[in-house]
Amino acid sequence: MRELYKLPESITHILAAGEVVERPASCLKELLENSIDAGASLIDVKIEKGGMKRIEVYDNGKGIHPDDIEYVFERHTTSKIKSFEDIFSIKTMGFRGEALCAISSVAKVTLVSKHLEEEQGCMVKVEGGKVLSKSFCPFKEGTRIIVEDIFYNTPARLKFLKSPSTEQKYCLEVVEKIAIAWPEISFRAEADGKRQIFTPGDNKIESVIGSIFGIEIVKNLVEFSLEKESLKVWGYFVNPTVSRATRSGYHFYVNRRYIKSKLLSSCIDEAFKNSVITGRFPIVFLFVQIPPSEIDVNVHPSKLEVKFRDERFVYNTIYKAIADSLKSEKMIPKADLGKANDGNDAERERKYTEILSANSNDISLVISEQPNFFEIFSKGAEVVIEQQSFENFDAGNYKIVGYAFDTYIIVQSDDSLYLIDQHAVHERRLFEDFKSQVYSSNVQSQVLASPVVVRLPSSQKEFVISNASVFQKIGFEIEDFGKNEIVVRTWPALLSSNIDTIFLLDVIEMIYEQMVENKSLVEISEDLLKRIACRAAVKGNSKISDLEKKEIVELVLIKKEIFHCPHGRPVVVEISKREIEKMFKRIV
Repeated sequence: MRELYKLPESITHILAAGEVVERPASCLKELLENSIDAGASLIDVKIEKGGMKRIEVYDNGKGIHPDDIEYVFERHTTSKIKSFEDIFSIKTMGFRGEALCAISSVAKVTLVSKHLEEEQGCMVKVEGGKVLSKSFCPFKEGTRIIVEDIFYNTPARLKFLKSPSTEQKYCLEVVEKIAIAWPEISFRAEADGKRQIFTPGDNKIESVIGSIFGIEIVKNLVEFSLEKESLKVWGYFVNPTVSRATRSGYHFYVNRRYIKSKLLSSCIDEAFKNSVITGRFPIVFLFVQIPPSEIDVNVHPSKLEVKFRDERFVYNTIYKAIADSLKSEKMIPKADLGKANDGNDAERERKYTEILSANSNDISLVISEQPNFFEIFSKGAEVVIEQQSFENFDAGNYKIVGYAFDTYIIVQSDDSLYLIDQHAVHERRLFEDFKSQVYSSNVQSQVLASPVVVRLPSSQKEFVISNASVFQKIGFEIEDFGKNEIVVRTWPALLSSNIDTIFLLDVIEMIYEQMVENKSLVEISEDLLKRIACRAAVKGNSKISDLEKKEIVELVLIKKEIFHCPHGRPVVVEISKREIEKMFKRIV
């Protein structure tokens, strides 16, 4: 009995589309690449409901000839490669001739274009891979393509998409990443009627980075470059004093194509190993210019992976370029002697005044009359405590006999010495307090005397505003401040009153990553509170008073409440008198 059957074209089109169109963002990426290949100097993007309802892309490129316009939706129809040899010298963003075919197989598409040699435009409508109509119409220049109801005919795939706010973030990230590589093109992006992204198209990468990430990032950029043989690597990294909690700050481009690469990620990790705090990652914009014959961009349908012919040579060149810049005088941070003028100072000042005025009678930060040790450090207050002698510490058989490296409290009992890590103890206490608050939906927050305005990439900003209630439940009251900014009005009470914007960016990244994985708020908070507690706790190499040392010793050795930090590290180590005597050969 025959078991093999050839699938009809209607099914193979949809299966092939799955390789290219995974979500609205991947659809948008293909459309943007087509616009770039058309020679556009302006690309305008509009999305609705995260791109699930509608994606519209307009460019002022050369347009599509009426004789070709319906054929662009056929599979493997392209003007970018014509022979087998062309595959090894690809210089365009697109080349397979699959994108529009794949998109039209799973969506309703309207394409209007005017070729530069024609007097009028031509419009086609396609649905489910079939051309429904073709007509001529007035059109100024370039191409406009509208993609609606993506996955309308594949509901199984539709249900695997995330929320509209998450899909919107993916779409905006695509625009941001591509815009960085093409500074000569002005990119504009609008989501649900609100302008999110605008790049000037002045051919300056710094301008694009500034418009997306803010002026503070631009002021901390350090340039690097190195050219060897036919390979050129160059770009920018942000001074490592500004870092991220994840590798989300890695931006890699090969021949101006945005890619993901384990090879390049490991290279960056190694280059910054001794320059970034452990557990943190730098922000890097890396550009690799290499002959097309030395790479394979046809590794994956999404074109997000590139295979290098000589990986070691590429790795070593990038490593040296960055390592040399890390040793240069460019690493010395510049003092910020004045406020950068972004052309909108008057409006910004007005907003600041309104915020401060609105809160002038609502500063409800209450400090206990007799704050304990943990409250003192949580509030970041400068407190002078009368020093007390260790000998006055009455806690059973325990006596504080020393303090090593401004980090470890040395305690002696009848037959042992104990080393207690002040940071680990405080971190665990804060962890338990915050965990209790979260689980009881009673997180304590403090009103900031001066609300803080934070600039975010559009993709992050919209995610934060859409999920403001999540941030509220862990103590952050965040509101829209217009443009690419948010305003933070409250902050978890266990943190310092001096808000740390870098830490806020970390919190945003962690919440986003875990909500994408469909974790609950409790699960999010379990991970978040560890990092929040770590940031709020007294650090190593930070002197504390004798009274505070005594309270730590009581928690560990007398009350026996804390034995490990939230990450599982021990807070105390015991060294017996017998072991010490063995070390000095007093006993065998």
